[in-house]
Amino acid sequence: MLKYIFIVTALFAATLNTIAQKTTKEKVSGIVKTTDGQPAECISVSLKNTTYGCITDENGRFQFDAPAGEYTLVVYSIAAHRKETPVVIKTGVSNFFPDLTIIENKNQLEEVVVTGQFTPQSLRNSLYKVRVINNQAIQQKAATDMQSLLNTEIGVRITNDIALGENKFELMGMGGNNIKILVDGVPLVDRGATKQSLSQIDINTIEQIEIIEGPMSVIYGTDALAGVVNVITKKARVVPEKNTYSVSARVQEETIGDEYEAFSGEGIHNESLNLNWGSKTGIYLDGAYSRNVTGGWRGDEVARARTWAPKDQFYYDGTAGYKKKNLNVWYRLSYLDETTFKPENPKTETSNEIVDVDYLVDRYTHNMQADWKISNRLGVNVVSSYQDYKRRTRTIVSDLESGERWLSTDESAQDVSKFQGAFMRATATWKATSAIDLQPGVEYNWDKGSGGRILGKPDISTFAAFLSAEWRATEWFSIRPGVRSIIVADYDAPVAIPSVSTKFSLNPDMDLRLSYAYGFRAPTLQELYFSFHNANHDIEGNPDLKAEYSNNFTGSYTWRIFHNENIRLTSTLSAFYNDFQDRIETAYESENSTKTTYKNISKYKTTGGTLENALIWKNLQANIGFSLVGRYNNLQDNEDVAAENKDMPDFRFSPELSASITYHITKSKTNLNLFYKFTGSRDEYQYDSTTKELYLGGVGSFNWADFTISQRAGKYLNINAGIKNIFDITTVRNTTGGSGHDVSGPSTLKGCGRSYFIGLSFLFNK
Repeated sequence: MLKYIFIVTALFAATLNTIAQKTTKEKVSGIVKTTDGQPAECISVSLKNTTYGCITDENGRFQFDAPAGEYTLVVYSIAAHRKETPVVIKTGVSNFFPDLTIIENKNQLEEVVVTGQFTPQSLRNSLYKVRVINNQAIQQKAATDMQSLLNTEIGVRITNDIALGENKFELMGMGGNNIKILVDGVPLVDRGATKQSLSQIDINTIEQIEIIEGPMSVIYGTDALAGVVNVITKKARVVPEKNTYSVSARVQEETIGDEYEAFSGEGIHNESLNLNWGSKTGIYLDGAYSRNVTGGWRGDEVARARTWAPKDQFYYDGTAGYKKKNLNVWYRLSYLDETTFKPENPKTETSNEIVDVDYLVDRYTHNMQADWKISNRLGVNVVSSYQDYKRRTRTIVSDLESGERWLSTDESAQDVSKFQGAFMRATATWKATSAIDLQPGVEYNWDKGSGGRILGKPDISTFAAFLSAEWRATEWFSIRPGVRSIIVADYDAPVAIPSVSTKFSLNPDMDLRLSYAYGFRAPTLQELYFSFHNANHDIEGNPDLKAEYSNNFTGSYTWRIFHNENIRLTSTLSAFYNDFQDRIETAYESENSTKTTYKNISKYKTTGGTLENALIWKNLQANIGFSLVGRYNNLQDNEDVAAENKDMPDFRFSPELSASITYHITKSKTNLNLFYKFTGSRDEYQYDSTTKELYLGGVGSFNWADFTISQRAGKYLNINAGIKNIFDITTVRNTTGGSGHDVSGPSTLKGCGRSYFIGLSFLFNK
């Protein structure tokens, strides 16, 4: 491995040295604004037919170096909206252009995205279809966790694990290990396949969330088969001329169904405090504290037991950084202290003993990143992280008469699982010509785990190199091929992981995106080294597993029907097809029919499409979307069943309908927000080998809606109130079939009944 690292490093250094050679250049700077006088972020500013240029920062400022001479300065948010101005770059003077404008106003600009991009850029210019949940949407939903934020998003399904108090997340019909969860571009360490880390992100530190559907394995490696969810956190603002600081705080109280106690106990209690300071010298500091306490939900349980377990979460975050001209370096330390409580009822009516099972989590995340723009043509980004995750199961028995407490000695009553992860990704972005950008990169991953159900203290290391290129062949066509090669891995990994994405600007208001990507998922530590043996279980991991892989095809068509200062109406039609091979599933060992292990034995497919419409008209914002996701019927692989049931379809489809409406009352500074989602039933074919009967079974459909009101109270305060789960959903009945009729099965928990909330937030900026 050292040989490969040396070769890559040497080539990288040689490239830097060559590109760094340049002739004498003059500084070119300025400010770009929108038509309504607001700073225009992420706007392209360049000298026509040269490689000199850059994009504007959050203050609308730009700065780059170029030789003296006469040029045409090109400024645009998208190529079709360019403005060209003749300029003269002079020697020994300030080449400052303060009055540059684009043709859009602030509301017409698309969000700025970073996930999967060479450099931050407008959502409209991205070759990928990126979905953005911005800070305004987060505030409007008054969410206290990721589940309440994402539960009305189209194409997203979240289910609850009652036993562990965790959430399971699904995207494009796939979930668990097939989704890459990132925070500021760093993958989070997870204990298992459910991606419980999603429920352990502090909602109060989120600036925006970016979701890309489809494999992103060239850039982000393993797990990114179904897509990537990147959480972008808040950071202090740095302005060259002055010091800045901000103080924000939040208090929100919420019922869980009809259960509530003020500020502690039953209900949801969310408080946070964020402090940000930025110096004109470039130094900035952030500090944050959040408390999210959930009192659980009794449901149909009696006495001490709870249908949904109580949970306490305490978040601590601190960031220190330096941002000056072409360099931005920062370090962030995050700590989560989480306890999930599972009180149990006495085993008998006469028993004096009660049992409490607690799950205690400590999660430390160290994150250090650097962005360095070496020249107009070359930039370097380094992302590194070390994570330490510990989860302890603690079972305590108490005697109600004597008050004595002791640790249970039952099997599996006490357990400690530990997972550590180290990560580093280094990329360089090189503007080879005015139309071609290159991005080489290397990535290193190391994961280690230990616990009562893991054999020994195994670890997995992976070292990979990747290369992407973006060619803007014409103003209407761009293409981005890429490939990743896994050089060193502790599992059977694919030799090459290719992808290609294209974007066709059919006219200024229509875009077509088509892409193909090869995705892969490395086996987890649990699948390789799991070891669990007792009277009821005999499960062993398989160290000979190889990576899963998939072929993905996606396409999207965007039509901006209206796009002016008064109205914006956009419609997007998208479709996808995934073909997964060598899926890892549990199976009996051939030599021992009683022992279960993991094998690459399964294949799977998903397909579907989405129609999304967004309207902004005066004070009204509205979104409505419809999706249809098809999941492969695995019984088609059973030749006997398929022969007997020739009319059995290859896919079973599940529909979704999502809508949101926001109306702003200017005079009173009030926002009215309504969020709705219909989640269709998810049925799959099942086969009874005894009766030779084929039937459908699955989870029923349900409706979900939230209504929130946001009211400004003076310059610094905002009041939120509303109703969540308006349809009073608790459980959705599972159904199975057989003997010619449907039979009700166990219920799936979807909510805790209609809830009410009120909150107060404070924001002071200077």
